[in-house]
Amino acid sequence: MIRRARHDDWEGVRALWREIDELHAQLAPAYFRPTERARNEWRQLLVASDAAVFVAEAADLPQAGTGLAGAISVRIYDTPPDPAMIPCRRGHVEMLVVGRKYRRRGIGRGLMAEVGLWARREGAAELVLTVWAGNRDAEAFYERLGYRVLSSVMHAPLNR
Repeated sequence: MIRRARHDDWEGVRALWREIDELHAQLAPAYFRPTERARNEWRQLLVASDAAVFVAEAADLPQAGTGLAGAISVRIYDTPPDPAMIPCRRGHVEMLVVGRKYRRRGIGRGLMAEVGLWARREGAAELVLTVWAGNRDAEAFYERLGYRVLSSVMHAPLNR
């Protein structure tokens, strides 16, 4: 079952967030480190007027809110004022995580569909997201959903 997240989902979402933070730390250790998320960050996300969080519960989980199968957060952005850019409202998927033991069951697809419906109701014309280099499973998942590369971010260290 997919539903809008509540404050009491904190422990379940924190465990899922830990999984995605650990993965990002492996993929890009110069940018990420495993960390413990703060409850205050969760509270702020839940009350943000331009954001939404959805969670997926699974039938084999003992108690709602303590263990969740997946979570997703999305934020609405409008194109910045720039005469060269076409104005557009977009939903930006900031975090999608499905617990390891719940993958390949359609949960991620369901969460993405729910976020798409929400973003459309908020006036968004499309969804955008970031996949970190080396996360081939995520790339393949989003490609199966019809996502295509829009841009690439490149970097180079500055020698000191």
